[in-house]
Amino acid sequence: MLETLGTNSPGSLLRNVLLRILYSFLFYLVIPAVLARLFWRSLKEPLYRQNLLQRFGFVNIEKEVGSELIWVHSVSAGETIAAAPLVRRLVTRGFTVLMTTMTPTGRERVLDLLGDSVLHSYAPYDLPDAVGRFLERSKPKCLVIIDTELWPNIIHQCSLRNVKTILVNGRLSARSAAGYKKISGLAKPMLQEIDYLAVQTFSHGRRFIDLGLGEEKLVVAGSIKFDQELPADFNEKVSQLRGKVGDRLIVIGASTHRGEEEMILNAFRSIRSSHKELLLILAPRHPHRSNEVAELVEKAGEILQLHSDNRNCNDSTTVLLLDVMGELIYFYGISDIAIVGGSFVPVGGHNLMEAVHAQVPVIMGPHLENIEDIASMFVDNGGMRIARDAAELNVALGSLVSSADERRHLVAQANDVLKINQGALDKVENLIIQSIT
Repeated sequence: MLETLGTNSPGSLLRNVLLRILYSFLFYLVIPAVLARLFWRSLKEPLYRQNLLQRFGFVNIEKEVGSELIWVHSVSAGETIAAAPLVRRLVTRGFTVLMTTMTPTGRERVLDLLGDSVLHSYAPYDLPDAVGRFLERSKPKCLVIIDTELWPNIIHQCSLRNVKTILVNGRLSARSAAGYKKISGLAKPMLQEIDYLAVQTFSHGRRFIDLGLGEEKLVVAGSIKFDQELPADFNEKVSQLRGKVGDRLIVIGASTHRGEEEMILNAFRSIRSSHKELLLILAPRHPHRSNEVAELVEKAGEILQLHSDNRNCNDSTTVLLLDVMGELIYFYGISDIAIVGGSFVPVGGHNLMEAVHAQVPVIMGPHLENIEDIASMFVDNGGMRIARDAAELNVALGSLVSSADERRHLVAQANDVLKINQGALDKVENLIIQSIT
């Protein structure tokens, strides 16, 4: 038991056990509030009501005889997109992969990207009985966690059952590290029970070590998001969409949140007065907001069309609303400029890598906390534009609309960043295989 918890003194051992018991007790107490929040979200997104028992570990896993199971956890859509190439490699090697997510959008991305080549379940809540039940029913050989989604009971229960745990794409900001230090009695034993932690940069790794991770467990692998692959049907789908929108100059506002659509609309309208060929595509982060965004567009006096209407845009259409999940990557393929959301409001910035891989120049706002290291690489190399407010967005968008040369330059500089940083996928795949063989 002392080895499992990675502590040296009985007093430390007892304190850590008591802290984890207290943490679990508090988690049980808030479960009614968690379920109430799920119900509230399900009023707008009914999928939140489905498969509720899976969140308590009640899963039915059917895998091929003789195949070892790898559990890959990606909390939501962005992490699932990043994990897909790695998962395909593991499936090709003959492993059964069980993907878990926390959100319906993550689940839909699993189905879109990986189909029936993998199993899917919602991840269990971080309760001892739920996690234990999940592990007993699935019997994974290894748990691969995408990004920094760390839960004390999941890590501990895996350690008790000799299930290898590997964190991939690990990142830890200074602010998050300070938060973990406040709960070091939980964080340090958890990090000591992890088998390997593959981080994006050395600075992230240093923060994990300062919190208690053993240096021998740290691998600086880079980000697997640089190794992202376009879907096999990318060119076919892009050609179909191009037929739908016609020969227009297209600006896409992608993964937007409330407040960002209005800012993008205003910038688009100010520029369209001198560029009549412009078409704006709006792709809200959460499709259940589509009605809200549609009302905003129509109040602005724009001619709106919904993608789900399955009609071609005519010359009078000024805004196309992407109101379904799973097709954003194809819409990047027909776009000339991408404004990536979650960055003009304090969300922290969404994944820009899909746009970069699709060869689209990117504009983002100032709120990039969630992707700060990756974003800084593109900014420093001149491969992305930052607009700090609405006025700067107008200038940046107007400049890119007016200059095909500037658009090509941004794409070329972004491609340089991609080439320099690719290779993490090979390192992570080898790490997983070595840890379980």
